[in-house]
Amino acid sequence: MSQQPYYAHGGKAPVVVQGTAVSYNPPVADAAGTTVPVNTYNHGPSEPLQIEEVQKQEAQPKRCNDVGWAILFYAHVVVMAFFAGKYGPQMNGGGERRLMESLETVDEGDDRAHLGFVLQAFSMVVTSVTSSVFPRDTTESRALEENGEMAGISFLVAITFLIGSILSTFSLAFMMKYAAGLIKFGLIFNIIAMGLMALAGLLSGALGMAMMGGFGMAFSAYYACKVWARIPFAASNLITASTSVKSNFGLSFFAYTSLFFLVAWSILWAVAFTSTISVTYGCDGDGQCESQPNGFVIFLFLVSYFWSHQVIKNVVHVTVAGTVGTWWFSPLEASSCCSRGVRDSFVRSITYSFGSICFGSLIVAIIEAAKEMLHLMREQDDGALMCIAECCLGCLEAIVEYFNRWAFVYVGLYGFTFIEAGKNVIQLFKSRGWTTIITDNLIDNVLFMVSIGVGLITGTISLLIAKLQGLDAEEGFLGVAFVIGLVVGFMLTSILMGVVGSAVNTVIVCYAEAPNEFQTNHPELSADMRQSWRQAWPTEFKY
Repeated sequence: MSQQPYYAHGGKAPVVVQGTAVSYNPPVADAAGTTVPVNTYNHGPSEPLQIEEVQKQEAQPKRCNDVGWAILFYAHVVVMAFFAGKYGPQMNGGGERRLMESLETVDEGDDRAHLGFVLQAFSMVVTSVTSSVFPRDTTESRALEENGEMAGISFLVAITFLIGSILSTFSLAFMMKYAAGLIKFGLIFNIIAMGLMALAGLLSGALGMAMMGGFGMAFSAYYACKVWARIPFAASNLITASTSVKSNFGLSFFAYTSLFFLVAWSILWAVAFTSTISVTYGCDGDGQCESQPNGFVIFLFLVSYFWSHQVIKNVVHVTVAGTVGTWWFSPLEASSCCSRGVRDSFVRSITYSFGSICFGSLIVAIIEAAKEMLHLMREQDDGALMCIAECCLGCLEAIVEYFNRWAFVYVGLYGFTFIEAGKNVIQLFKSRGWTTIITDNLIDNVLFMVSIGVGLITGTISLLIAKLQGLDAEEGFLGVAFVIGLVVGFMLTSILMGVVGSAVNTVIVCYAEAPNEFQTNHPELSADMRQSWRQAWPTEFKY
């Protein structure tokens, strides 16, 4: 049996999927007399459906693509490790404090903000690792060791991780059962939240807040009316994607493992960045430097951090794409927790396709680093031009990430180079007339809402555990316990929801290219998707 999640007609023989022949019909003439290739399969007693063929892609030869970018990525990791090893031991007594500050504040304000909270939770581990390199006062160390609350906090963090993992797993089944209801709830909740904001502004006399809330409520209501008919469409996509993830739940292992690599990389990067700047520019414990740090050097460090973060995230994305593709075409190879489809897809993402991942990730990293540099410059001189430039870079970043999202699906499915994958997937959507369909973002809202919900539940449980342990003696600690649970629950669930989001993108690509195979291998899901897509997109969808 072929291990590749794609098939080709060849123009003569029928396609055989899992031992079943998918009927292939010769080209027919349309009303204008033009010859059009079609595939026909029966959807009911009196409803045969004809689908215009698109050029189906084939598996690329097993070779390492975009090798130069992979070599460059590994080289930059070695350089960062060298800087950390060389300059880390030379830092003065204030180095560890600045290190922890850089860890705790890294990436605030974007989709990686939760990483800073996670690093704070792991601060005790980081301290024990760095204490051998960065000396500190022994009295302070002894006081921390004698503080019994540290053990309580560690226990609380461990429990919330366990509870968050369990709840995030159950959230997948809950989301599959109530997909449409969750989407509706999210739309209505936005309207109510904006209305409450407007009301609070009126009662407090804050006119600006009231106007913003009123505008937000009006816009949310308008948006809900516009997309309400598309809720079954989004729900069917979500259910299909969640089913594929549930059938290959081993994907969650690689997703959660990526968190470990993110934390480890952040620690290495923070040590390298802080120590290199401190030593080479003569900075003291208060951050005062003898000479001004070079802006280009800081920019390169930022590119390094963002690049590795993007690579780690996109390795998971490509792994999910390959696994869902295998589940789509060859379900017997991708129907268990640690299925062959999961393993093979991960191996391909870190070998043959790793260079392509590094290439696409570097483009986003450079834009993110440039935006961060502009943000730092705005703190010194908040001019209108700086604000406009930062806004433009933010828009460019969103566009590039949007392109990467679909390009990496093709990288995972077929093993194309990054540039080839991007061109082919965009051409696929254009040939189907689906350029509007792929902009739908209802599912992203649901994934975020589920993550927030699990975070709130985990935070509440964490608060109760802290109270039962008697950790509420110190004023404000119950609030800290709630925040720890909230962040851990949100983080773990958002990681799993990220896997579902990648699966949704892959489902849309596969449905554009191979609906017949989906009908053969997953007939019930195919029937639900076909009906909901027809209702939501009667013009664009022609299956």
